[in-house]
Amino acid sequence: MSDRLNEQEKKVIEQYTGFPEWKRLTYTKAHETEFIITMHYMHKFLAPEARIADVGAGGGVYTKALADEGYSVDAVEFTPEYVKHMKEEFAGNEHIRVFEGNAKDLHFLNDNEYDLVLAMGPIYSIKDFDDRKRACIEALRIAKPGAPVFIAFCLQDGPLIHEIFMSEDPASEITGIGYDRETALVTDNTGSSRILDTIGTVDELTDAVCQENGAEKVCRFAQDGLSQIISKNVNSMSEKSYAEWIQYLIATAERADLMGFSDHIVQVLRKI
Repeated sequence: MSDRLNEQEKKVIEQYTGFPEWKRLTYTKAHETEFIITMHYMHKFLAPEARIADVGAGGGVYTKALADEGYSVDAVEFTPEYVKHMKEEFAGNEHIRVFEGNAKDLHFLNDNEYDLVLAMGPIYSIKDFDDRKRACIEALRIAKPGAPVFIAFCLQDGPLIHEIFMSEDPASEITGIGYDRETALVTDNTGSSRILDTIGTVDELTDAVCQENGAEKVCRFAQDGLSQIISKNVNSMSEKSYAEWIQYLIATAERADLMGFSDHIVQVLRKI
C-alpha cells in the first residue's frame, strides 16, 4: 500500500503509528468528555438492530462501545497498526468486522447499507478539498436513505489556545506552526497531520457536499467544548461536579457562540 500513498497519507500513518489511539479518549476526564458527548448524540439517532459503519475507527473505541450495546459495526481504518490492534482485540466478536481501507474509497462496503455512518477522524487528516469531499461522498453513499452521517473536524482555536498560548513559552511554540498573526489563522499545522479548520471552512466543505450529493445538515455539536482549555479544572472535579460539567456540555453543545472553542466538532448530515 505504501507505494500508492501520497505525502499526506504517509504523514498520517507516521504520526499515528506507535500512538495508542484506543486510550486517547480515557486519558483524563477532559479527554473523556469527547466520548461521552458523542455517544449522547449517537443515541439520539440509533434504533435497535442498527448497522453502523465506523470509518476511520482508530483504535476502535466507538466500535467497541457500540458493539457492546449489541449493534453490528463495520470498522474501517487506514493505519495498519490500528487495523492489527482491532483484529486482535475484537477476534471472535460476532458484532464487529474490521477492514483496512481508505475513507476516500470504500468500494468494499455496499451502497445504502448502514443506519449510521461515522467519519470521526478521516476528514481532518485529509488536506486536499476534493479528497475531503470524496471521503464525505463515500460516507453518504454507504448510508441508507434518511440515515445520519457524523463527520468530525478539528477546529483551530481550541488547540491553538491550549497547545500554544497556554504553554510555558508561547512565542517560541508558535514558530513551530504556520501562523498568520494578522488573521490569527493556522495556515499549516506542520507538527501534525491534522487539518485545523475554522467554522467557515467546515461550512464550505459540508455545504458543497450537501448541494452536490443529495444531503442535508441536521445539526452540529461540539464534542469536547471548553474541556481542553480548562483541562486542569475539569480533571480535578469531583464525580458530582464532573456530572454537572457533562450536563453543561450537553446543554451548550450546539451553541454557535461557543462552538469555536471546542477541539473537535461533528457536523451531522442526513442522506436524502
